[in-house]
Amino acid sequence: MNKLGVGIIGTGWVAGEHLRAFYGNPHVEVVALCGRNEARTKACALAANIRCEIFTDYEKMLAHPGVDIVAIATLPDGHCAQAVAAAEAGKHLLLEKAMAVDIEEARKVRDAVARAKVKTVVSFVLRWNPLFQIIKTQLADDAIGSVFMGEIDYFHGIGPWYKQYAWNVKKKVGVSSLLSAGVHAVDALRWFMGGDVAEVMQYATSGGGVDFSDYEYAPTTCTLCKFADGRIGKVTSSIECIQPYVFHINLLGTHGTIRNNKIWSKKKYPGQSTWVEVPTILPDSGDVSHHPFVGEIAHLVECIHTNQESFVSVADAFKTHEICYAADLSGETGKPVPLPLG
Repeated sequence: MNKLGVGIIGTGWVAGEHLRAFYGNPHVEVVALCGRNEARTKACALAANIRCEIFTDYEKMLAHPGVDIVAIATLPDGHCAQAVAAAEAGKHLLLEKAMAVDIEEARKVRDAVARAKVKTVVSFVLRWNPLFQIIKTQLADDAIGSVFMGEIDYFHGIGPWYKQYAWNVKKKVGVSSLLSAGVHAVDALRWFMGGDVAEVMQYATSGGGVDFSDYEYAPTTCTLCKFADGRIGKVTSSIECIQPYVFHINLLGTHGTIRNNKIWSKKKYPGQSTWVEVPTILPDSGDVSHHPFVGEIAHLVECIHTNQESFVSVADAFKTHEICYAADLSGETGKPVPLPLG
């Protein structure tokens, strides 16, 4: 099996995680790295112990005949142009979230990928988190029955101590609390509950804390989701909270409940007197495996080799992003917003 050549756009923390994950995969080889600053880009490759061609222009990197996969790990406002160009160049894509800053850009990415027929994965990396895998297994096993209500909460204070803060506070780049961070929670709600969201209603606020005063948008939102079949969901996203990172999952089913790594099931454990707890790595554990880039990249490579579409392709991720765009519109207008967006 010939190795697939990889080109990575970006030199920040996420790009470094991509580098390490690709480096450890026997079916690929990193052949190119692109960043705006040549010296920093060389240093990034050196830190990952990778020898590859260095570019400061991603369009020139896309012309590299040895690049089969392009990983885009830049700021969100650059994703659309870079992803469209990569797809048009016939490159398979690993695209960091947010895949685009608005619905128009997201449509451009989706349509370019559809025309090019390349394989794609959008980096909702928590789908490979061990707890997520356990919950999907429990749901497939009908452990709690049909889920009629889901709550996913994303609490992670992103303040000046975080390098991301510098760009995350800007509306044209970070866009919103949901799109810059809470989109992981929206995606989890979709993945666990299944089906289509038909309407959203969002309430947005700002706590006004001094550490988060540079935000150009409301850092805290609560979004209610009504599914097409009548089920309901809620996503809270706060990036101004003063606490450790918490990713909370609560799924109510017709004969049980899943609460993070705990389960109450009258079907599986009819005699239980307290929650059954499954020891595992949680999304907010701090363990390196809670963001399993290795699994995500192995999945993309498998999709390419087997000519299969990913369960987290650009087409699928578009639906998650569309919910975020609709929710933020609701937060701005104070009115419910139906889906799909026109």
